[in-house]
Amino acid sequence: MRFCTLSSCSYANCVVVQDQHTCILIDCGLRKRDTRPYLAAAGLSPGDVDAIILTHRHIDHVYGLNYFLKEKNVPIYSTIRVLHELNQSMHFTAPPRLNILSECSGQRIGTLGVIPFRLSHDVETIGFIIHGDGERLGFITDTGFVPESCLNAFRDLDYLYIESNHDLDMYKRSAKPGYVIRRNLGLTGHLSNEQCGRALQAMRQQNYKLVVLGHLSEEDNEPRLALDCAMKNLPQGTPLASAPSREPGLWSDNLIQLIKEKSPPE
Repeated sequence: MRFCTLSSCSYANCVVVQDQHTCILIDCGLRKRDTRPYLAAAGLSPGDVDAIILTHRHIDHVYGLNYFLKEKNVPIYSTIRVLHELNQSMHFTAPPRLNILSECSGQRIGTLGVIPFRLSHDVETIGFIIHGDGERLGFITDTGFVPESCLNAFRDLDYLYIESNHDLDMYKRSAKPGYVIRRNLGLTGHLSNEQCGRALQAMRQQNYKLVVLGHLSEEDNEPRLALDCAMKNLPQGTPLASAPSREPGLWSDNLIQLIKEKSPPE
């Protein structure tokens, strides 16, 4: 199994996950002008995608749904609460093929297994464990804290994609309105670098093949700050990277190889 971020910020979020037989998008926030070029950068086209899984209905995660479904009418998966909020907030040009995922219950999407976990955001939001080819990927973004159910379940993973949204010191100088800062710092907001670090420590995972930090704020965080904080809370030598904000990143297997090549010899 491998994964690749196509965009990871408040502008647009979209991540590709695939095993040998199934290819899915987690969220579909890309603009029309970006969808085909960003997929092409990952060696894919809309025709290669088998399904879309949605974390929640915020526009940076669903903006491109209508356009993508015109390209290929793939099924959309999420929990009943997320799908209900999506239907209330979004006008579809054609009836979508909605499929319900049961919380904390494993289901198959093609050859990939998916287990959703409820998170804590200001709209209904879920994270996942996705497994395929004998490997497991944990996915957590858009949450004010990491619930105990996730901390317990996300301890036997090969890969982790986790939000590290903002730096608390940078927020003290932020140009954002006060109500936005209060929302993002609250229990239904976004994970700070420090919260991400504490979650990594609490998971007590020893053998990650790769950890990727996602959904970094473009105004109130810097990759080096997020990476430094995460590194302090991971076992020494854990492959670690931050997702690019508005452009496709490397596939996880290529990213792991690049990190290994850059690592100093022991």
